Amino acid sequence: MRFRRVIVREGGSEDLAVYDATAERWLPIAATAEALGDRTFQELPDDLIALLAGGGRTREILRSLCSSASEQDTAPACELAPLLPFRPLLMRAFATSERHWLQSARGHVRRNMPRALPVISAVEFVTRRPFRPFRPGKLFYEEPAYYIGNALTFVPDGAEAPWPAYSKALDFELELGAVVVREVRDASVTGAREAIGGFVVVNDLSARDTQWREIRHGIFGPLSKTKTFASAMSAELVSADEILDRARQLNAEVKVNGEVWSRTDTTDQRWSFEEMLAFASRGETIQPGELMSSGTLHDGCSLEIGRWVSPGDTLELTVEGVGSLRNVIGAPR
Repeated sequence: MRFRRVIVREGGSEDLAVYDATAERWLPIAATAEALGDRTFQELPDDLIALLAGGGRTREILRSLCSSASEQDTAPACELAPLLPFRPLLMRAFATSERHWLQSARGHVRRNMPRALPVISAVEFVTRRPFRPFRPGKLFYEEPAYYIGNALTFVPDGAEAPWPAYSKALDFELELGAVVVREVRDASVTGAREAIGGFVVVNDLSARDTQWREIRHGIFGPLSKTKTFASAMSAELVSADEILDRARQLNAEVKVNGEVWSRTDTTDQRWSFEEMLAFASRGETIQPGELMSSGTLHDGCSLEIGRWVSPGDTLELTVEGVGSLRNVIGAPR
């Protein structure tokens, strides 16, 4: 089941909408429930996190809402405005693709230490393994690593992707995001699974020249001005029942100005979302509304593929079954 926020034309109010696949239209839930006059529908929450927490029972009520709207020819008109489906309470950005990590490290050397690359390539050829400094640390292979991102700077699908004036190397990062809809603490993998309510497409924007400086000279690594200025999220959210079982079997794609720059997938993700959430909940209460991102999919950023966006470019990131995230790249400011 798919959800997004819309603007109801009559009155101009914002409403949470569900996609009626049979009629191929978006139904604003509160406005439709009011028009139908059915108390059962009117009791549906307007908050997406609370709605998803209702699970299968709530989805059945929503299917009945769609059927009733069709039977009574009741469907308040709405506009698909550039709105976030929900405002994340907190963002936990994981790193789950070893291939992305290796290729990104190689990309940094290519950009900043090009003379070293032939020597490193020769070492890799002789040893038949990745250059040791390129590999992630030992804990990457033992537990799901993550950092806390800035949940306050998310922009929605259709909005401009900000380019901070201090950077000359803006990069996109194609990621899959999952939202937590139930409180968990010290959760098992099974318990964590039950707390995941839906999935979105995420772009964890990065300033790569800033990242290079912060990695080499910073105190806290590349977690300050490299990442905190902005991230983007798809306008649509897909309920977990449609994605969770195949979250590590999805194809994905990057397009810039309509041209395919990269094709990737989620098949090399070392950790499942259930494992990520179970780990994050160790000794810590995870709240409904928190967002977990998969980390960049391999070949899902400029640093890996060697092609860079410019101001005015239209960037479109797509994950199979989840949807697309489209933003125009802004000018540095």
